[in-house]
Amino acid sequence: MAELRGCSYPEDLRYDAANHLWFAAESDDIWRVGVTPFGIAIAGEILLFTAKPAPRALNAGRAFGLLEAGKTVFPVKTPLDAELVEGNAALADSASLMNTDPYAAWLVRLRIPAADAAAHLLDWPAARIAITAQMDLWHFDDLRSFRPPLLGEGAKGLRA
Repeated sequence: MAELRGCSYPEDLRYDAANHLWFAAESDDIWRVGVTPFGIAIAGEILLFTAKPAPRALNAGRAFGLLEAGKTVFPVKTPLDAELVEGNAALADSASLMNTDPYAAWLVRLRIPAADAAAHLLDWPAARIAITAQMDLWHFDDLRSFRPPLLGEGAKGLRA
């Protein structure tokens, strides 16, 4: 398990650094998807997740569900074409497990062809570089000391 500024990252997973998602292969084409610890930190305390109904074809950039953190609702988007196979219905009542164990609280299962996953999802060494750049933009030095910016403090939490 790698650690980056207080956030743990299993080295055997794949990542979408831009959307703060992790992908765990369950078979050649089924992937369990969740939010990274850094993604949770910048969103604030996660309360609920509601997946779109499955099965459903999704184009890259389309939302597969909504994540509620405080008084903000975020669409969670797939970085590549996929089929939504299943949403984690348990998170619709409470997604608090995401705040304490982000790798146990998966959001959805997506069907992604193996070649597409290999071409678009980052392995840990590549993800580490991209996540570090994102952390720098957010002025994220350490998980324990980071406080997400209030709305209006700047786009994507970027501060001058």
